[in-house]
Amino acid sequence: MLSMTGYGTGYRRSGDTSVAVEIRTVNHRFLDLHVRLPREYLCMEGDVQQVVRSAVRRGRVDVTVSIQAPQVPGYNLNLPVARTYLESVGNLGKELGMREVLDLRTLLGLPGVIQPVDSDTDPGNAPRELTSGVVDCVREALRGVERMRAQEGSALRTEILQHLESAREKADRVRAASDSVVQEYGKRLESRLNILLGQGVVDQQRLAQEVAIMAEKSDISEEAARLASHIDQFRSLLDSDEIGKQMDFLLQEMQREANTILSKSAGLEVARLGIALKADIEKLREQVQNVE
Repeated sequence: MLSMTGYGTGYRRSGDTSVAVEIRTVNHRFLDLHVRLPREYLCMEGDVQQVVRSAVRRGRVDVTVSIQAPQVPGYNLNLPVARTYLESVGNLGKELGMREVLDLRTLLGLPGVIQPVDSDTDPGNAPRELTSGVVDCVREALRGVERMRAQEGSALRTEILQHLESAREKADRVRAASDSVVQEYGKRLESRLNILLGQGVVDQQRLAQEVAIMAEKSDISEEAARLASHIDQFRSLLDSDEIGKQMDFLLQEMQREANTILSKSAGLEVARLGIALKADIEKLREQVQNVE
C-alpha cells in the first residue's frame, strides 16, 4: 500500500551548471500534476511530466525545478506569432469599441513570441545535456517520494486494519443482536397490552401477527450479511494494486448498509452498534482518502 503523501529532492552539478528538483505529493482523486520551471526552460516541461507520470498514478504532484547556469539559451523572436497577437487584439478592440493597445512588455511575455535557441539543438529545445541532467534529478527526487509514500503507506495500512477489525466486530454483534430484537419487541408489546387491558387476556394470535409484521419491517439480517461481505472484500484489497478508488466504492456501500440498519433497528443495542459502525466507517474513509 502506498500513501499519496510524499517528498523528495534531487540535485546535479556539472561544471558551472547546477540543477535542483523538489517534488511534493498530497492526496487527490486523480493525478493532478504541476511543474514549475524557469521561464527560459519551459520547453523541458514535457520531459519532466513524462517521467513523473510513469511513476505516480494518483495524487496532486508539485514539481519545482531550479537551474543555475552561467549562460542561458539564446532567443528567437517569432514575428508571425507576435503579429497574430497584435491583429487579434486590434480586431477585438474594434469589436468592443475599446482603444486599449497591447504594450511591448505584455506582448513579449505571451506564449510563443520569444523562443529559446541553442546551437546544439533545434529551436525551442534546451541543450540535450542539461535536459538529461534535469530528468536524472527528477528521477532521484521521485525515488525519495516513493520511499516516503511506502513508509506512510505502511503506517496507513496498520491504522486501516485497526478500524476495519473494529467495524467487523461491531457488524458481527449487529447480526447477533438482530436475532433477539423480535423477541424483545414481542415481550414489550405483550407487557404494554397487559397494562392497558388490566386483567384482560391478551389475544395471542393478534400479538403474533403484530410481532410478525414488526419482524418483517425490522429484519436487518440481509444488510448485516452484506456489510460483513463488504468488510471482507475491503480486507482483501489491502494487498492489491491501485486500491484507493475501489476502497472508496466499498466504503460507500458499507455506509449505505449501516444507514439502513439504523433506519430499521428497533432495539437500542442495534442502534448503538449502528452509530458506532458509522463512526468506524468514517474513520476508514478519512484514511482511504490518502491511499493511492
